[in-house]
Amino acid sequence: MKHKILFTTLALMSAVLMAGASSAPDDSELQPIVTIVKHEHAPEWYARQAALWKAETERNPADDDAWINYYHATRYASWNGGDGVTDTDNFNRQLDAIVEAVTHAHPGSYAQYVLENFNQRMTSTHKPYDDHMEEAIRMRPDNLRLYPDYVVYLMAHGNEELLGDILRRWYESGEYSPTLLGYAYNEMVGMEPDGIIFVNGDVPTFSKLIVGKGKGLFPDITVVTVSLLWDDTYRHTVCRTLGIDEYAPYREGDMQAWEEGFMLHIISHTKRTAYFSSMMPIPSFNDRLYSEGLVYRYSEHPYDNLSMKKRNLEQGYLTDYLYEPLYPETYGASAQRLNLNYIPCLKSLLDYYKTSGDKQHYTQLYNLMKRIVWRAQDLTDDERKKYHAEIER
Repeated sequence: MKHKILFTTLALMSAVLMAGASSAPDDSELQPIVTIVKHEHAPEWYARQAALWKAETERNPADDDAWINYYHATRYASWNGGDGVTDTDNFNRQLDAIVEAVTHAHPGSYAQYVLENFNQRMTSTHKPYDDHMEEAIRMRPDNLRLYPDYVVYLMAHGNEELLGDILRRWYESGEYSPTLLGYAYNEMVGMEPDGIIFVNGDVPTFSKLIVGKGKGLFPDITVVTVSLLWDDTYRHTVCRTLGIDEYAPYREGDMQAWEEGFMLHIISHTKRTAYFSSMMPIPSFNDRLYSEGLVYRYSEHPYDNLSMKKRNLEQGYLTDYLYEPLYPETYGASAQRLNLNYIPCLKSLLDYYKTSGDKQHYTQLYNLMKRIVWRAQDLTDDERKKYHAEIER
C-alpha cells in the first residue's frame, strides 16, 4: 500500500532548521562567528562584528582566526535576515576584497587558503585561486569550526581517507548535535545494504556522513548531496565513485529538472536501492517514491511500504533521545524542530495502529508525537496547534 508523499507540507516548516534571529549578546566585544544553523543574529550584529574583526586583522595580520571571523561576519551581514543577499555585486566585492587583503597581509597562510576556497564557492566572481585547501586541512585538522568547509571540499574531491579522518574527529569531539545524529541514524537504519540516499543541504549531509563514516555504523551507504551536483568537481567524483557514465553538466535552464535527471541517471546506472530524504523538494517522479518512515524509497512497482515503516519504527529507530535527551544539545532549538518531521512522516502508521486495534503501539507513537511537540521550542501558538491537529486528525 502506498501512502501520501508529505515531504514539506504543513509540517515541514520544521525542515527549516532556523528558529529565527536570536537576541544578540554584547556586540561591543569580539564574538566568534558560528554557522547560522547553530546561532543566528540580526544583520546589524554581524556588521558590528565585521568592523571589530577587521580592526583585529589590522592589529595582528598573522591572526588566521581573525581573518576568518571577519570574512564570515561580513558575509552574514550582507544577508537579508538569512534569506538571501540583498546586493549581489556589493556582496562579491566585499568578500573578494577580504581575500585580497589576507593574501597581501598574510601570504601562504591557513586563512588565505581556506578563504580562497570558501570564496570560490560563495561568490559568483569565481576568482582563479590556486587550490591549497588540502594543505590547509593538514595544517589544522582539529579546527572544528571549519569542519563543514573541510567536509564539502573533501567530498567534492573524493579524498576518502582524509574525509574519514575529519569525520571521525568531528564525531569524537562531541561537538555535533546529538539530536541531528539520532535523526540521521533513524533515517539510515532501515536502508538496504549499499543503498544510496539523496539529500539537500549541509545538515542532512553532515549528520549522515558523521554517523556513517565518523561513527562507522553504515559505511556502505552512499550519501549524494543534490545541492552540490551543479559543481563539476563533485559531479565528476560522484560518477567516478559510483562507477557510472558522466552526466552532462548543468549550464542553464530548469535546475530542478536537471537535478532530477541526474538522480534518475544514478538510479538506473547503479541498480542500487535509492532513498530520498523527506526534506527534499517534491520531484516530478514522486509517484515512484514510497514512504518508509523518515525516508522515501524509489521503486518502479508498488509494494507494502507500510510494513517497512512499521518495521523501522518498532525494530530499528532509536527513540529515547526524543523522550529525554541525555546529552547537551549543541545546536540549540533548531535541532529540536527537526524532530517535528516525525509527525507527518509517521502519521499513516499512527492511523494504521488505530484502525487495526493495536492499542499498545498506537499509545506509544501517539505519546511520542505529543512529546515531540511539547519539547519543541520557539513554536508559535498557531504552529503548535497545527501539529496537534495533525496528530488528532
